[in-house]
Amino acid sequence: MRVIIALFVILFFLVLGCTAKKGDEPSKYPTQPDSMDIKLVNNQPMVAPSQNIQAYVAYKKGTKLLDEYKLDEAEKYLKKAIQLDPLFVDAMDHLGLVYRRQNRLDDAKEIYLKSITINDKNLVSYQNLAIVYRLQNKLDEAFELYIKMIRIDENNPEPYYGIGELFFITADYEKALAFFDKALELYVDQNSPLVYDVFCYKYSIYYKTKNYDEALKYLEVIKKNDPNDTIIETLIKEIKAIKYNKNKN
Repeated sequence: MRVIIALFVILFFLVLGCTAKKGDEPSKYPTQPDSMDIKLVNNQPMVAPSQNIQAYVAYKKGTKLLDEYKLDEAEKYLKKAIQLDPLFVDAMDHLGLVYRRQNRLDDAKEIYLKSITINDKNLVSYQNLAIVYRLQNKLDEAFELYIKMIRIDENNPEPYYGIGELFFITADYEKALAFFDKALELYVDQNSPLVYDVFCYKYSIYYKTKNYDEALKYLEVIKKNDPNDTIIETLIKEIKAIKYNKNKN
């Protein structure tokens, strides 16, 4: 789940005690695994399945290798799929993920732009390209792509979540909360487990703004979903200690 990566990224910020501002995020942040990198892609629905059997077989093989983090081999098969079917946007999107995992962000950008040129309604490509721009600290470009996603499908929670992340990075927490709340509403409507990703960010925002009661509330909700997570337990103990010392003084 994205929730684990979100917690690692958030914990990194909190340990450093930073308040991120546009243009001066910690240098380590762009190298953190992004939310799209932690989901197995092999069983996800396709945007436009290829009618070319050989291309489809190469795509499935490349995607399996991608899930196994055998990136060089995955690249070979996904490129073969695209060679056999130059309009195969699903293979392009997965090839872009290979490039992201290899930190080849310019290559990822190029393949996502190609995918969008072929299918300008493909929300997966817009979302992936927005993530690339975020990792390159091009936050305005990422924001514009998320807005395009909303115009294509206003009931898709991902652009609202993505914009929330951008405002979190720039420490505009009021706006971040507004977009995370909209994403949460849509995730709930879809019965999506990604609600816990939003809870992670809401916890962090309330922690940063010293609203420890709200921060603790969201951590305890997250813990119910994963009671054995030691990171969550550590954060809960930290907040309880802060509250104890505050009341003691």
